[in-house]
Amino acid sequence: MWCGGCGNRMTLSRERNGTFFYICGANTNHKSGGKQCKGHRVRKEYVDDDVLRLIQTHMKTVLDTEKMIQEMNAASKNQTQYLLLDKEVGKLRRELSRISKRKSDLYEDYSERLITEEEYIQFSRIYSNEIENIKSRLDTVLAAQVRYSQDYHIEEGWGNVIHTYMSKRKLTKEMADAFVDSIIIHGKYDYEIKLVYDDQFADLQKLKKEKEAQSR
Repeated sequence: MWCGGCGNRMTLSRERNGTFFYICGANTNHKSGGKQCKGHRVRKEYVDDDVLRLIQTHMKTVLDTEKMIQEMNAASKNQTQYLLLDKEVGKLRRELSRISKRKSDLYEDYSERLITEEEYIQFSRIYSNEIENIKSRLDTVLAAQVRYSQDYHIEEGWGNVIHTYMSKRKLTKEMADAFVDSIIIHGKYDYEIKLVYDDQFADLQKLKKEKEAQSR
């Protein structure tokens, strides 16, 4: 947790009445990095409530979106695309097997002096490049195929974290550690909360929009 005024860490402080606050250690007139810091402070319960609310919204939206994508993928048009990609996967795997065997046989040809050392090095490099290109194309097609699967799921680690905390109704340190990347405090009710899975969430929403556009 960081102060939006000077960039210093916020620390937890307890008032005499027992209320906890996140405070910036800088005084009102403190300057850091050329910025005037106002010594931000905010009640811990306010931040905790907002963080919990954001995480709960994140988890529900992710699971709802995942289910929606699965339902859209069940449409016949998307299943046709899935099967086409499946054929492409098979084709690439056969091609990969064929080139890999050629590269393997190359050493045998060299050992039996059917080709020179220079030819061996040259063709070995060519086959290695072809293998890498095929693997790259195969990864791309497999990733595309997953997006059309009726059994589509979000990344396993992300999914496990969501299912672990989905039923929780109170923010814990473990929950915050699992979801929160950083919090920047600008004022009493003004702070930025960045989650660990924000990038994956953005990609998921992008995929949802693509699916919705395809179904029109």
